[in-house]
Amino acid sequence: MDKGFLLRWMTNLLDWLGLNSNDGGFKSLAATLVVLICCFVVWRVVRFVLLRTVQLKEKISTPYIHLVFDSTNLKKIALTVAALMFYILLPLAFDPASDLGRLVKKGLDIVLVCMFTSVMSAAVRTIFEIIYKKRKSTGQPLKGFMQVIQIVLWCVAIIVIISILIDKSPTKLFAGLGASLAVLSFVFKDTILNLVSGILLSSDKMIKVGDWIEMPSAGIDGMVIDMTLNTIKVRGWDNTISNVSPYTLTSGTFKNWEGMFASGGRRIARFVEIDINTVKFCSEELLNRIAKIEIMSDVVANLPEPRNQNSNLELFRLYIQRYVGQQPWLNRNMIHMVRHLQSSDTGVPLQVYAFTNTTVWVEYEAIQAALFEHIMSIAPMFDIKIFQRPSGGDLEKKASIEDLEAVV
Repeated sequence: MDKGFLLRWMTNLLDWLGLNSNDGGFKSLAATLVVLICCFVVWRVVRFVLLRTVQLKEKISTPYIHLVFDSTNLKKIALTVAALMFYILLPLAFDPASDLGRLVKKGLDIVLVCMFTSVMSAAVRTIFEIIYKKRKSTGQPLKGFMQVIQIVLWCVAIIVIISILIDKSPTKLFAGLGASLAVLSFVFKDTILNLVSGILLSSDKMIKVGDWIEMPSAGIDGMVIDMTLNTIKVRGWDNTISNVSPYTLTSGTFKNWEGMFASGGRRIARFVEIDINTVKFCSEELLNRIAKIEIMSDVVANLPEPRNQNSNLELFRLYIQRYVGQQPWLNRNMIHMVRHLQSSDTGVPLQVYAFTNTTVWVEYEAIQAALFEHIMSIAPMFDIKIFQRPSGGDLEKKASIEDLEAVV
């Protein structure tokens, strides 16, 4: 609507009511009341019309319509329209040359700046929510970028408000702000570091909401549930919430398990330690016993002569290799093997290195437990013992056997 037309229309209305705002005293107050009533009516009408659109969103199948027609945003717009109308009609209620008129205009300028900034901030939030929902499959974290834009908007608004209060041009304040950047950067050092770190985490796709991250140095091990400009919230597996700054993650080393979930396979890299004293060449009796195991019958039958030059540890390793290869949980698109690690005073480590075809934690742990339960149970069939440090019970048992032999 044309500003001049609106002023002329309101002036004619006040003249018709006998409330010309150029007169003093009660007439000026009455004119102010008329202007305020008009603005109130405009606010209620605009608010009613906008909120009616909220009811339409249920009938519209367009995606994200509920974000655009958010009732909170519409109420802010209606209030801003009413304040803008009052700003236009202000000369009818107050003399612009008077001290009171200048004071009211200055206060209204500040209110309008705050309202416009609030509406712009809400618009930015709505835009980012729409983008986030569209890109939800990629999980690109956008909350930090949204907060950066909102902070910039409010910083500009604060500078404009200061310029209104001191009657200076905002451009002069922006020019003088450059000289204060060194002091501001020192005061807000942590905020700036977190801001830059948050942008790096987002742009490089290092982390997103829903990722399982692990950072032992910071005591972090759990699922990312929220990412903001200054804080990343991680829910631990004991359901506790840990807050860590983005700078802590970028300045240190953390592990993101998302790659494991994306690959479709989770690694088993566990070993049992074989008692070296039980490693030996196989006797015919032992070979015949091993041959009774279905998956080892052909192996024993095809052993090169002399057969007694094959160790029980070798056959045990081949058995585990074949047993793992037959399991339905094995991910055959990834490497799998059974190998020896460096021996030590606790025995010879025999490691199973394989990947499951599931990344579900409970299923993975059940598979791993069943595998090693079988390995420890089948070891005596090969005359192999799993190493275990002697306990008090073992010493007592040894002593009782020796006493029995002495008596006999």
